[in-house]
Amino acid sequence: MSGITGRETRIGFAKFAANSWGVAASVTKGAYFQSDGGLTYQPNRVNDEAFGQSFLGDGDLGDVNAPDITWTGRDRYGDYGYVLEGLAMGSPAAPTISTSAAGQTTSWLHVIDLAPSIDGLGLTAAIDKVLFVDELTSAKVYGFQLQPGDGGVMDKSFKIMGSKTTPISSINTRSTVNGATFPALSDRVFRKHGIFRMNRQSAGGLGASDAVAIESFSHAFDRPQDAPHVFGQDFVYEPADNGFPTVKVMVSYPRMNSVSANSLYRALLDDPQWKADIIFSGSYINSTDQLTEKYEYPALELDEWSAPLTGANQVKPTATFSAKLAATSPTGMAFVNPFRLTRIMVNSLSAFAV
Repeated sequence: MSGITGRETRIGFAKFAANSWGVAASVTKGAYFQSDGGLTYQPNRVNDEAFGQSFLGDGDLGDVNAPDITWTGRDRYGDYGYVLEGLAMGSPAAPTISTSAAGQTTSWLHVIDLAPSIDGLGLTAAIDKVLFVDELTSAKVYGFQLQPGDGGVMDKSFKIMGSKTTPISSINTRSTVNGATFPALSDRVFRKHGIFRMNRQSAGGLGASDAVAIESFSHAFDRPQDAPHVFGQDFVYEPADNGFPTVKVMVSYPRMNSVSANSLYRALLDDPQWKADIIFSGSYINSTDQLTEKYEYPALELDEWSAPLTGANQVKPTATFSAKLAATSPTGMAFVNPFRLTRIMVNSLSAFAV
């Protein structure tokens, strides 16, 4: 009998009911991740090392370690990643029609803003491993990162903290996981689709003249979580926000010029705030709208800037920014939270309605 391969396994997930930590939901959405992140059942074995025994005797299983894993996959315009983004950010608005014309496909605008906390929000995940199904009964999505991958495709990784896994779920079986709706493998987001724009926060709205040539871009969002063990159960109580969320934007430039050097280097001395956005535009949905993924930052502070020189190589600066709460919304951005994510897609379901 041959063993199974990753080609035979599938991952499904579903948002669990509000404040239902520890209660599994039936998975309905499929996801394409490159691994399970090392998800495993990991209890603590408690031994007794008291005097009066030559060797260790019977031990017992105690608390189960909370899985703290990262799932990485390709970023796509039209899959169900926006549900995970909504769970991490906490505040998706109801979708609105972007464009609707007779005889054309309707495009939908999704805006996801940051909520102060994500208490009560989370998902159930299940992985069909053929011989059994690994169910992560409850999990919080407490951050995500976007960065270029091989060949210029954009990779997105989600930070997941869960309760515990079980291979004997009565909620999520093989038929449940394989019955989930899986997205198409197309419509990937690529570096070549993206345009990065930045100017002073006090300047006018971002336009074509504010586009900056960059070689690499990384967006890293993280909400620190606690993971308390409580009496009456072996898995952790629902993790909750435990510190200020952080948003880091890291940019590298193809070669040093006046844009990537003078203005940024001086910014380390003057400490102004910037505003920026990056817009990825895919194929057309209809005659007007393209598949779109847009990140906006109303108040960026420059933390680090460097221009290392090695031999006769080109000097390629790098810059790291922190996204902060803006005192007032700058021109062209009608919000003040550290960042906002906007998607235009053919799916009209709110992240919190699935």
